[in-house]
Amino acid sequence: MKRKKALLLTVPFILATSLFGGAANAAPSDNWLQSNKTELSAHRGAQVAAPENTLEAITQAGLLGYGFVEIDVQKTKDDQYILMHDKTIDRTTTGSGEVKDLTLEEIQSFDIEDKEGNVTDYKVPTLEEVLEEAHKYKIGINFDGSKGDWDDKEFVDRIVEEAKEAKVLNHSFFVLSKEAIRNQFNEWYPEATVTFLGNALKNADADIEKLKQYNNAIYTTSINNIDKKTAKKIKKAGLKLHVYSVNSAIAYEKAKTIHPRLIETDVIIP
Repeated sequence: MKRKKALLLTVPFILATSLFGGAANAAPSDNWLQSNKTELSAHRGAQVAAPENTLEAITQAGLLGYGFVEIDVQKTKDDQYILMHDKTIDRTTTGSGEVKDLTLEEIQSFDIEDKEGNVTDYKVPTLEEVLEEAHKYKIGINFDGSKGDWDDKEFVDRIVEEAKEAKVLNHSFFVLSKEAIRNQFNEWYPEATVTFLGNALKNADADIEKLKQYNNAIYTTSINNIDKKTAKKIKKAGLKLHVYSVNSAIAYEKAKTIHPRLIETDVIIP
């Protein structure tokens, strides 16, 4: 396997720049949920410039001007919190095994691989490192609640406490699609912003009703599951909109017509 150090400007970065051009970007603020401007959210960090869920992907998101990053949090065998999308480290590192069965030291003894399988000098980052880096660049955090034990108060408390310490909690939201887990989380942290993966074309009214019960919520849906009519209904209900899977020129143009608060993407650059 060929070893190379990841470059700041990768081929995907150059292609994405030429294909999409610039995108709207709002000034970061702890009042982010009240803003009517549109920001780009980097899915698993700025994958256009660094491997997913790495500290470097967060740094590049800040340097490139993304307003938010989406991250996946898991706990190691020795109760350390790291970024990792999969249950195992097999796909993204030179190592193997499940996160829960490995210590932080063991995981960080391996190197990160990029999408092409090239080995980099990057290591799996801790949540603390990532949140501190996000705060440095005033980036908001999208916590993906499909990974980790979000029904475990100890697990949740640790994440929320680290977000508080890094001063990013008020500039973040939590995607918790299981209703029981979301409601429990809301009882623990009623002021935190929550959401779930809705379907505006099929369930807009029901989704809105669920989200309106929380003090702070944002409507999340795939760009493929919304149109101008349903977007207008969501906004009329007083909810901001977060659309994901915006990874083509067509999808991006559609997203801009409905004026969401956040556009989540793997490839579009601010």
